[in-house]
Amino acid sequence: MAKMFDDVLHWRQRLVENLIGEVLEIGAGSGSNLPLYRRAAHVWATEPDADAASKATLAAASASVPVQVRVAPAESLPFAADSFDHVVSSLVFCSVTDPAQALAEIGRVLRPGGVLHMLEHVRPGIAPLSWAAGAITPAWSRMAGGCHLDRPTVDLLADHGWQVTIHRRIGIFVRMSATRKS
Repeated sequence: MAKMFDDVLHWRQRLVENLIGEVLEIGAGSGSNLPLYRRAAHVWATEPDADAASKATLAAASASVPVQVRVAPAESLPFAADSFDHVVSSLVFCSVTDPAQALAEIGRVLRPGGVLHMLEHVRPGIAPLSWAAGAITPAWSRMAGGCHLDRPTVDLLADHGWQVTIHRRIGIFVRMSATRKS
């Protein structure tokens, strides 16, 4: 189990270190990913919680690329259409209030040909575990900041017009990228 979590933490670095151009990271939390960017021209980070955004701003100070943090939910991004080459979501979609609206906003701000890069935990693919995740989610969500253990994020992407490529999957953790279908 410890190996799985070590792998997932390493995935954060692999998720962002080689992104170039204009990047938006949604749900930046306390800014764990921000010092990991190496090649981006500029990173914009959003976080709906003002206290976490303040921590992300501090983390941004140690980034090797320019980073700016804004308080904003994924469902209402304060950027013009076609602004970003890449959007990053790292353990965010489990707690987004309206995942479909968040995907619509991401699609709006991504430039044509832009890529959504995700590291997420998703509903287990094995029936008994999937059922257990659904049963636990109401209590878990109250204790864990709105996190849903049973969110079918891969299916949600496909259902909303995204072409999904799975890069790595270990248990409930998935590193993937997605582009808008033409």
